[in-house]
Amino acid sequence: MAANSPLGPIAALDIGTAKMTCVIARSDATGQVRVLASATRASQGMRNGAVVDIEAAGLCAGAVVETAEAEAHESVERVVVNVSSGAIRSRQHQSSIALAQRAIDTQDLNAVLAQSRADIPADGREILHFLPLGYAVDGNRGIRDPRGLFGQTLALDTVTISCLDSAVRTLRTSVARAHLDAKPVVASAFAAGLAVLHEEERDLGVTVIDLGAGSTNIAIFYEGEPIFCDSLPVGGAHVTQDIAQGLSTPVSYAERLKTLHGSCLTSASDERDMLDIQPLGGEAEAMQAPRSLLNQIILARIEETLEMVRDRIKASPAHRFAGGAAVLTGGASQLHGLRELAGQMLDKRVRIGRPSGLAGLADLSDDPAFATVIGLVQFARRHPQGTSASGAGGKRERDGMISRLSGWLRGDR
Repeated sequence: MAANSPLGPIAALDIGTAKMTCVIARSDATGQVRVLASATRASQGMRNGAVVDIEAAGLCAGAVVETAEAEAHESVERVVVNVSSGAIRSRQHQSSIALAQRAIDTQDLNAVLAQSRADIPADGREILHFLPLGYAVDGNRGIRDPRGLFGQTLALDTVTISCLDSAVRTLRTSVARAHLDAKPVVASAFAAGLAVLHEEERDLGVTVIDLGAGSTNIAIFYEGEPIFCDSLPVGGAHVTQDIAQGLSTPVSYAERLKTLHGSCLTSASDERDMLDIQPLGGEAEAMQAPRSLLNQIILARIEETLEMVRDRIKASPAHRFAGGAAVLTGGASQLHGLRELAGQMLDKRVRIGRPSGLAGLADLSDDPAFATVIGLVQFARRHPQGTSASGAGGKRERDGMISRLSGWLRGDR
């Protein structure tokens, strides 16, 4: 199906730790995708980005999709969903075939692609995205199209993005409780990047850091596609939990303190500014604590998280393509002072990424918390075959993208 052909409704479901959001959109004959409806509700059955109660998560998913259906006047059977847990990882590898004494042709390209897929180890992980990068002929890398060349071996460099098979099976089973088919499943940071990055950023190299409630997901984009993905089981909810424990206050009140008064930046007035702290149990009188104590708790967790992000990026073979810029997105990215702190710790120019690229976004375009769900719609737009929510799209194209990443593996790794 051509990218600019009319589609049935596209339904995207962001399954997060704190909230679930469904967006229903439709593409017209010109390829323009317009949001028809959106719905959000507090998550049930989730922890640290993972489903921990299949029935509760399934009921919640069904309810939020039903609300969006009613607003859009559409009925959907299939949803493109995100995954934020299951130890998301990316891996680069090379596969090769021997060549006959003739010019390389399309049959050889198909053969090395098949060999590359066959070489992926069956290690209990589900391949979410399979990205061909570039070809090599007799060791000469960075070839975009080797057809017509002569050589003894043809190799293909690829990146696979995967997560634990058990995590994807649990996610799909939960969504199936709502009588919905979860296809495809997309890495959260990949989706978020599609929503918040400009085309030039994706081409030149940029790091996306998607800060959710229960997890932090990382992606490095280069020449248009993600060449590295990772995930950490820590997010904004952990900051809230630290505040609740450190100040002996209910979690709901800790969230309020974080949102209204919290910051990653210190101020000379922090010691003088006193905050009312609601005690646990609700019987004792409200206590008081300086704002500096609240911010010390926040800063400790945020610095730890950014250190882990920095270490994961530096350990990646793709770190030299990460560029000098980073884009923070997700609900937890809105914490005051986080952008400035991230810039210092990551040694990058940092901005907050807000979703764009679709008509009819309305208020969603101002909120980084909705980057993933808008990115899921963008993913379906880029890969229309098999993502129509009506179920009429035909064979799924989970990993049918032929990347423009022809040059990033030039030279030694």
